[in-house]
Amino acid sequence: MNKHLPEIRKILGLIDIIEGKYKIKPNHDVDDPLLYCGVADSNLITQLGEEVEKFFGKPYKPAGEGAFFKNFFDRFMREVGGARKDQTLFRKEISDSIVIYCAFWPWGSNPVKTSVRIGLVCYGADERDFFTRELKGEF
Repeated sequence: MNKHLPEIRKILGLIDIIEGKYKIKPNHDVDDPLLYCGVADSNLITQLGEEVEKFFGKPYKPAGEGAFFKNFFDRFMREVGGARKDQTLFRKEISDSIVIYCAFWPWGSNPVKTSVRIGLVCYGADERDFFTRELKGEF
């Protein structure tokens, strides 16, 4: 697990870009230690998506594309709670059991706002405990 820390930390550098360049503020109500959540004006999402692609590549589930079957049969999609048609989801597999992702979740109640999430999915409890301890305060 230690060998994955440098790659994960490099990707987490995206948080500095999100907060510095785009002035997105973190939502401190999020209590998952392996999840960053901020709120952006929706007009920034196109530019922000270009930045995210530098770290993750093309979206795993782009906005405008349905995810009906992925939501039911894809383990990763179930772990992040599925995705609606208007949502964008990037992912990067760190190992067979560790995936880091970035998601844009537009607000249905306020279409000019979009949640930006960066999270780490660990399929094993030992991995989750390890990364929670090692990455404390980095999300």
